[in-house]
Amino acid sequence: MLARLQKLFVPIAAAAAIAAPGAALTQDLSPPASEWRSYCQTYLKALDGDATTSDLDVTYCLGVTKGLLNGMRVGSQIGALSFASRVAVQYKLDPDEVFQLFQTQDPSRLLGVCSPAASAAPDYVRAVLAYLEKNPGNLQRPIAEVFYEGLQASFPCD
Repeated sequence: MLARLQKLFVPIAAAAAIAAPGAALTQDLSPPASEWRSYCQTYLKALDGDATTSDLDVTYCLGVTKGLLNGMRVGSQIGALSFASRVAVQYKLDPDEVFQLFQTQDPSRLLGVCSPAASAAPDYVRAVLAYLEKNPGNLQRPIAEVFYEGLQASFPCD
């Protein structure tokens, strides 16, 4: 039963956990990727030793980046937990078994972003900036969407 449940749960929970709000709402809540890119390029210059960079630009980049990372982590856990509850009720499954399965899942795998454990903010910034370089058409999209896609492309799960 647990194996069957696991095959059902993981792909569906991942899809539910990453379901994004409508484009209009996302655009109201998230600045365009071009804005984030500008500030984060300054952040990387500061890391490389450029003392002329603006502290405000660095702070903006780090604030948005850390906020997106935390939002993804917490959102995936809450979304998966909520979905697990719904699956248990709808399919009349043993709730304890469903939640046991949920607890064995690595939150990053739910999102399909499997970065190395030692990754830090600069690693994520570099990954998303590289993604934007390869996909310049995404610069006007909300950074919240592009950030997630960039991390999935840079740190795919096996």
